[in-house]
Amino acid sequence: MPPNKVRQVLLVAIILGISLLITGCWDARELQERNFVLAAAIDVADAGGGQGDDKTRKAETFVQTHGSKKYRLSIQVLKLTGGGGGRSGGGGGSDASRTFVLSNTGDSLFEMVRDTLGQSSKGLYWEHIHTIVISEAAVKKAGIAPLTDFFRRDPEMRWRTRVLITPGEAREILELKTPTNEPGGLYLSNTLRFHSRNPHIPGARTDLGYLSQDLDNRHDFVLPRIVKAGKLVKVGGGAAFKKDKLVGFVDERVIFGTRFINGTLRSGIIDVECKEHPGQTLSFEIFNHDTRLKCFPEGDNVYFTLDTFVRGNLAEVTCGCQHDTDNPKYLREAEVAFAKEIKRLVLYSHETSQKMGSDFNKLGPRLKTEDPKAWKRVEGRWEDIFPTVPLIVSASVSIRNIGEHK
Repeated sequence: MPPNKVRQVLLVAIILGISLLITGCWDARELQERNFVLAAAIDVADAGGGQGDDKTRKAETFVQTHGSKKYRLSIQVLKLTGGGGGRSGGGGGSDASRTFVLSNTGDSLFEMVRDTLGQSSKGLYWEHIHTIVISEAAVKKAGIAPLTDFFRRDPEMRWRTRVLITPGEAREILELKTPTNEPGGLYLSNTLRFHSRNPHIPGARTDLGYLSQDLDNRHDFVLPRIVKAGKLVKVGGGAAFKKDKLVGFVDERVIFGTRFINGTLRSGIIDVECKEHPGQTLSFEIFNHDTRLKCFPEGDNVYFTLDTFVRGNLAEVTCGCQHDTDNPKYLREAEVAFAKEIKRLVLYSHETSQKMGSDFNKLGPRLKTEDPKAWKRVEGRWEDIFPTVPLIVSASVSIRNIGEHK
């Protein structure tokens, strides 16, 4: 074999040998060496101050250089092993739980996170966080922008992280043992998964990414409301914000109307009372709809129109067999009744937003997008104009099916 060929073969053999020695991840870390944060909760520092012993409270604090103890940050961490038990530092949870909770108090959330490492034997990793729960008291104290600034800046955070507001204590929701035995952060996030079928939940366009956009653009918005009910949690209704300030909570009917206005509604149930049998209900299931929101500037004033055509199914009639639901006349009367109820829901949402002074239906941004010149004329006076802006609603319904029997 020629010398050149021999050198080439030896070179290839050396390269292959070196490759075998250097394969693998040079910075690999085992999963068991990490603490994965699934959820975070923010309360005022004195929330639940009467709970727990002095030793636990001492683990949830540190000496600050500046500022005061304004907030309590609680983080829910996934247990990757079945062993271990009891409390971990300032944490909560039982041996059977798949998570535990660590808490700290301070002013800067980032400083609290770093100091919490003193309660943990492993590093805290935020790439898998699913949920952020903030208490009403904390939001009213500072506004939501300062409380979420850390999450919006840190590159480890997920833009799809769910953000919820609770009237009570946020930490209690993280400590709740889920009925499905899922990790709490994942369970809380999954309660919003079916918002396409539950019109009472503002689940679309309310995660951390959309929240960041609304705050940057100084838009009003609404976030999901979550409450603790015994050993369960319930997500429904919303928390209305004006810029980054909480102005109040709204009920499920407001959210239903809001989702019609902003186009995020996919399905839902419309109920009306039977005219012939008071106290009995007719239910209409929305399959799809064609909704158009338009703005009409007139000088320094503006009004909006909403036209919606809704298709669906007659889902339930609680009057028993006292109606022939296959009768065209009966169906037409039902369609008119359902259309009136849809109009009522939309107007209720619009009027509620005007009374609260929060444009969470985003009529202002719609005007800015469709007619920038008109928006320039009213932008400086929008907060004064908005409470009197008319919304003209036109709704029609088509019942496509009556179910398996009449």
